[in-house]
Amino acid sequence: MNKTKPKIFSRLLLWELEGNLTPPFLSLIIASAIIAVLSQQSPYPDQLSYVNLYFGAINLTFFLTFVACILFSHSFAGSFGRGELKRMLSYPVKRWQVFLSKVMALNIILFSIYAVVYALNFYLNPISLTEPLFYVSLFVIFLQLLMVSTVSVGVSMITKSELISIFATFLLFLGLDNALDYTSIFYGVFSSEGRFRYIFGYFEQITRIDSWFFVDPVTLEQVLVSMIVPFVIAVVVLLASLIYFTRTLEVD
Repeated sequence: MNKTKPKIFSRLLLWELEGNLTPPFLSLIIASAIIAVLSQQSPYPDQLSYVNLYFGAINLTFFLTFVACILFSHSFAGSFGRGELKRMLSYPVKRWQVFLSKVMALNIILFSIYAVVYALNFYLNPISLTEPLFYVSLFVIFLQLLMVSTVSVGVSMITKSELISIFATFLLFLGLDNALDYTSIFYGVFSSEGRFRYIFGYFEQITRIDSWFFVDPVTLEQVLVSMIVPFVIAVVVLLASLIYFTRTLEVD
């Protein structure tokens, strides 16, 4: 019996992957990622070409946030209105399997596609494949995706409305980015730009001592808070949503 659980979960995960790798979702993800990378600011001089990773990642984050809100809201809140969730739970599957398969599938798809397209920076800027700040940027992009996906799932559980969930989640992150600046103590936690500035800036100080782009030095405390607190928030929201989904949520 225990051997069937991984098999059921893997099938659900595969089913979610296949369902989201079809038009129009696949076209939306690829198109938004390409537009995000190609619409970044003009390249800096050769000695500062790596800085385009920073501005390109911030630009990409805006598109990623919007697309993630659409896909996660469609997958969770939209499944209530379409009756899809009720049908799925009528089969011999566990609620936690359905929940995690949806979350994992969308995160895998979004991060993989955006990471591949973001790698165009190697050609556009040009940047070496061994540039550590490229991989630092990927980490912060993943952290942003984790934050958006968990909040979007949580809002979907509460509203059960696809449209409300999309706009509520996107406007929340957009509002935080616009409301918080570098003078706020929450700048590196709730602002995507703040997280990029602190994490990217800190590792720039380590890897490029003679050519800092960020004049103000970033402390170890700032970068740790920018990495750990958002991750903890995402995990807590995800666990709370999972518990609500498996034990409390009523599917009409």
